Amino acid sequence: MSSDIPSPPTNSLKSPPQIRLIPWDPTSPAHIERLVQQRHACGWDWEYIETWKEKQSSGLFNLQWLVLDASDPLNDAKLLSHTSKYPEEATPIVDSALSYGGKPRSIPEPQKSFTPIGHICLGSVSLTSVNPDYLSPDFAETGWFWISNFYVSRALQGSGLGRAAMDAVEGMAISEPLNARVLALNAICKVDGEREEKYGALGLVIPPFSNQEWYERRGYKVYKDVEKAFSKVDSVGRVWYWNAVCLKKEI
Repeated sequence: MSSDIPSPPTNSLKSPPQIRLIPWDPTSPAHIERLVQQRHACGWDWEYIETWKEKQSSGLFNLQWLVLDASDPLNDAKLLSHTSKYPEEATPIVDSALSYGGKPRSIPEPQKSFTPIGHICLGSVSLTSVNPDYLSPDFAETGWFWISNFYVSRALQGSGLGRAAMDAVEGMAISEPLNARVLALNAICKVDGEREEKYGALGLVIPPFSNQEWYERRGYKVYKDVEKAFSKVDSVGRVWYWNAVCLKKEI
């Protein structure tokens, strides 16, 4: 699934939050374990993490951790909220990725530890890396990147961190080594007549707002509707589906 739950607009925090992006290290057991924990927390796709390791190393799957910036005066309070809700994530992990975007990366010295409060992926788009049903008629294999696996800690949703993360990703995407021209993604369709029944049967938290509308406010435009894009099976074996929309933005 492309995108989980970003943060809706809020006035609850006076200072605008800042996010740093640190690459996921697919060779680190600690990084892998933390990603499994966070994918379970968001409710999607933990079973695919093993297949993401080679994609990350090759640059096809540029997954990064979302890390609170030390300049944020509310940093400690936000981190405490996150680790109180997810105590298994309280232990920091080390910045250890030796590559990013398929190119060598120098680990900052001195090597630092950090506690991620979410993650996001910015993968290159090709005819084989993205479901063909998601591609736009004007798709080109150069300069297109697909945003996926966007997750912000549920303890911090509503604090503006989703917006800060997207600001950071969009700013980074146009730089080396990615040099993106177009960002695309999919999101659950804002029209969902089975919403309450479906989320209840699956034991999932109902999102407090529409991801589709959130991305549209950021300038992403719908270019395709996809029926039954996502599915989950409930405890009695019933399959539930979500329709999706594909959106894109030139940057």
